[in-house]
Amino acid sequence: MTLDVRPVTLTSRYERISGIAEAVLSDSPIESGDVLIVASVSGRNDVPVEMALWARERGISVIALTSMAYSQAVASRHASGHRLYEIADFVLDLMCPEGDAVLELAGLPVKTGAISTVTGITIMHAVISETLRLLVERGMTPPVFMSGNRDGGDAYNQALLAQYRTQIHYM
Repeated sequence: MTLDVRPVTLTSRYERISGIAEAVLSDSPIESGDVLIVASVSGRNDVPVEMALWARERGISVIALTSMAYSQAVASRHASGHRLYEIADFVLDLMCPEGDAVLELAGLPVKTGAISTVTGITIMHAVISETLRLLVERGMTPPVFMSGNRDGGDAYNQALLAQYRTQIHYM
């Protein structure tokens, strides 16, 4: 459910279609013991809820990247009546208001200025950085790409891709 779909309003329709989550996840290499991060600001629609349910049934831990204030202000659209945060093992709160917009402009009937993108990216970078720190602390060297604009960056990244080619899965 990304914004490269045209028109962008289709992503809202797709997110509400039951069965898409299983179709997407059943073709992925994710398995018991893995972690699935499901991002949904409202956490109310079929696809994110079904992704979390699908993962939990298979022993996959679920982290919800969602807004508690927004999610608690709306009813679930899923047949179970659950919202994403109610199924997840862990919740990362985006701290967004209902509607995800914070800017009121005179003459505009709705708010604008969504903040979930900024808070979501910030939270995920913090999670990644802390994970890397913990791995290094345990004596591991996690595979992290170097900026391709640094001298030697392209070669370094190609070596990582070659080393981990059997573990890199694109969906």
